[in-house]
Amino acid sequence: MTYDPRQVTETPFGAPLVPRFPLRMRDTEILTVVYRTDAEAADRLLPAPLELLGDLVLVHLYRMHDADVFGRYGESAVHLPARHPASGTEGAYSPFLFVESDGAIAAGREIYGQPKKHGEIELRSRDGTLVGRLSRDGAPVLTVTTAYRETPGAPEDLERHASFRTNINLKVVPAVDGSGAAIRQLTAREFADVSISEVWKAPAAVEIVPNDQAPLHLLPVRDVLEAFHWRADFTLVYGRVLEDLS
Repeated sequence: MTYDPRQVTETPFGAPLVPRFPLRMRDTEILTVVYRTDAEAADRLLPAPLELLGDLVLVHLYRMHDADVFGRYGESAVHLPARHPASGTEGAYSPFLFVESDGAIAAGREIYGQPKKHGEIELRSRDGTLVGRLSRDGAPVLTVTTAYRETPGAPEDLERHASFRTNINLKVVPAVDGSGAAIRQLTAREFADVSISEVWKAPAAVEIVPNDQAPLHLLPVRDVLEAFHWRADFTLVYGRVLEDLS
């Protein structure tokens, strides 16, 4: 007996890779570094009609210690401060995202339209130094070094450069016949029920290695402003369409 495909929201049927939201992310450890880049370089990675709100880049390196059905994994998000003029929505646009979990990759791409690819993320502290690394297929892409728990900060410090709660993405789903895109939308989503337990801040150093499959080098480092080491609980919920570009 066949099943009704109109009742299916995820595949494979009976064992979906993408779970239903909401999902609670508990004890998430995050290293966020903020650096200044070339505005022209950032603008080239921003889809119209989004407007760039500055020359800053935010890179987050996450260790998800308890992420509901996704379990434990790492993630790295690259954000540019941007605005959608028609809706007035301001937030962080993602040109690049790297994840260790296949379920989280699928959920990010299929639901939000995030440009997630596989990557390896490391966060470790030793001798008073916090080191964060992003690699792709074993090749180093990004290294951030900062002092471990140097200066206490506050949740408000995290919002000073760009909103991390509103994430804007270009969702593109190719048509099966290769004729173009079946879906092309600008989307947005916010974290819900955010609880930040601690924030630390310090100066930082950033090294980016050119990588064709993880091209963070397209956003060159001109000046590193600061880094934040923080922990939070939050909930992933469904987002919304800002504009249909089809």
